[in-house]
Amino acid sequence: MTIDRDNERWLLLWDIDGTLLLGASIEHARVMFAVLQEVHGTDDPAGGQPIRLRRAAERSGMTDGQIGREILLDNGVDPMQIDARFAEVVRRASEDYDPGDLTAHVNPGVTAVLAELAARDDVVQSLVTGNFERIARTKLRAAAIDGWFDAALGGGFGSDHEQRQFLPEIARQRAGAALRADESAWPRERTIIIGDTPRDIACARHDGVRVVAIATGPHPPENLSEADAVATDAESLRDALLAIVGLPPRPGSPG
Repeated sequence: MTIDRDNERWLLLWDIDGTLLLGASIEHARVMFAVLQEVHGTDDPAGGQPIRLRRAAERSGMTDGQIGREILLDNGVDPMQIDARFAEVVRRASEDYDPGDLTAHVNPGVTAVLAELAARDDVVQSLVTGNFERIARTKLRAAAIDGWFDAALGGGFGSDHEQRQFLPEIARQRAGAALRADESAWPRERTIIIGDTPRDIACARHDGVRVVAIATGPHPPENLSEADAVATDAESLRDALLAIVGLPPRPGSPG
């Protein structure tokens, strides 16, 4: 499928944890922790000590790979071993992840926003998340919101690169290849990141795209002030997107 009017459309790149879903990372963290121990535990030059998770609050917005690397480095694992076994960690964590029903963890009101945007012909929705791709897809499916994100459009994931700042460009390239007639990357001026951490803002700035932050994750609005707009819930997020994208107001709303 190609888009004839791609220069008039907006690509919205959604973060998952803290943005689309709230409190849905318990099983994700458990699986990652277990896989890191299983894959690297016997190679730990610190003596095979159990892998320790430190500074968890500081890691919000990091990719799975970056978090895993920090945990392993904290435990004395050789960086070359981390690189050599990265693909194995991705594969095993993705295979083992089974979160059960996550529908209760959908950010209140977000489903209605996704549905409204999906019904428009001037918006395309995809993902930029630190989750490994298979974990991200499984998580959204468990929350029953995967239908708003066509896997054929790609996205940017923690399994693509450890550093989050490179993920928006990857997502724009994939969306462009899937939807644009010339397969060129989606234009920066028609792309918006939606996330809940300063790292979401930083990755948007690195790629030169706009960003709307929502303060439903671990960071209060004042920590997100570098975004183009800051929302506090799904309704104000919708309004912030309206102001940038130029969506018409919902029927019966002021203005």
